[in-house]
Parts: sequence; C-alpha cells; structure tokens
Amino acid sequence: MSTQSVNKERKLLGYTEREEGFYPLYAPGEGYIVTHAFILCKYCNGAIYHCMGPRYDAVCLTCYEKDPDLR
Repeated sequence: MSTQSVNKERKLLGYTEREEGFYPLYAPGEGYIVTHAFILCKYCNGAIYHCMGPRYDAVCLTCYEKDPDLR
C-alpha cells in the first residue's frame, strides 16, 4: 500500500447529533470492513451513505445547514 493512499482525507458525509452537539461523520477509509446498511438522515430520511448503518442519530449536510427550527 502506498503512503499516498494512506494519507487521503476521508469525505465528510454528515454529522452525528448527540446531546453535547454535532460530531462529524466520515466515509470509511480504504480497506475498512463495514456493514451494508444505509445511513439515513433522522430529519428528512434521505440516504446519507450506502453502508456503515444503521445509525439513528445521523444528520445529512443539507439538514445540518438548516435553521434548527426548520429541520
């Protein structure tokens, strides 16, 4: 494995909402073993990513950028 593939930045998919705030949710790195369940947004039910689910506290980038009262 080359050092170039190890140093790639992982894509920001959305956020995980917890009581303390929002935490970034990144795509898995190359070579990771993941589940094949979709991650859906808890507000709009849109697909965030095609694997790594289920995750019940995930928020898509579109809903994250909205005013909290409009989510």
